[in-house]
Amino acid sequence: MLKYQFSFSVKKEVLSVAAAIAAAFAPAVNAQEGIPTPIKGWYATAGVGGSWALSPSFSSSGSGVAQGFAWTSSTTGTAGAGGGVAVEAGAGYDFGNNIRAELTYIYNNHAATRGSFSGTATSAGFNIPYNGSYSPNGSISTNSIFASGYYDIPTKSRFRPYVGAGLGWTSVSSPRIPLTFTGTVGGVNFTGDATSDSGSASAFGYQAKVGVSYLANKATDVFLEGTYQGNTSVTISGVSIGGLNDFGVRAGLRYRFGKNN
Repeated sequence: MLKYQFSFSVKKEVLSVAAAIAAAFAPAVNAQEGIPTPIKGWYATAGVGGSWALSPSFSSSGSGVAQGFAWTSSTTGTAGAGGGVAVEAGAGYDFGNNIRAELTYIYNNHAATRGSFSGTATSAGFNIPYNGSYSPNGSISTNSIFASGYYDIPTKSRFRPYVGAGLGWTSVSSPRIPLTFTGTVGGVNFTGDATSDSGSASAFGYQAKVGVSYLANKATDVFLEGTYQGNTSVTISGVSIGGLNDFGVRAGLRYRFGKNN
């Protein structure tokens, strides 16, 4: 009799513990059942945000004749670049295994800020150092097309972090830049003016991203991401400009066109 009661008591305890565990996990299971699975296939994407460029270096060389004396010059400096707006739009394909691919167009616009330069002119065997500054009229902008790949990190929630990188083509546009410079010749100070014309040139571009998506439903998710974009150096109107490196923050939306899973 005692053995029977003891055995019954143990089984009752086990059943109570099992019920408690099931009750604790039930909300999590139900929550997971409510998480949408993104639709595989094609989707459209668009985003907008801000970007901030690191000031690139530049260099140029020139030659000419002044008062019957031939001269050559070599100039180096830093191009001023500030914050601006960034816009991205394009199409992508979700392979359904946490991997996506995109082809997008990206526009970046940076305020062109005050910069400085220095150099040396050589004429009749004399080296003439000079330095100066400039205040550009306009902005520095890039137009890019990128092919990129992304990996969505799976989680047990509607939030999915992701990382990605891409390669492509970038066109860099520079505004007209008036320059003012000063120097000394034989102990006599001098000042002068020059102008660098506006123009554009193409370069090899690259980018990297890290962000997080929120799955609103099977067809739609919104995202917030940090971005890095760069390009190789370009030559515009005789001025060699080092690669632009900008960092940004962008928010956007993806809409999927495939059928429900």
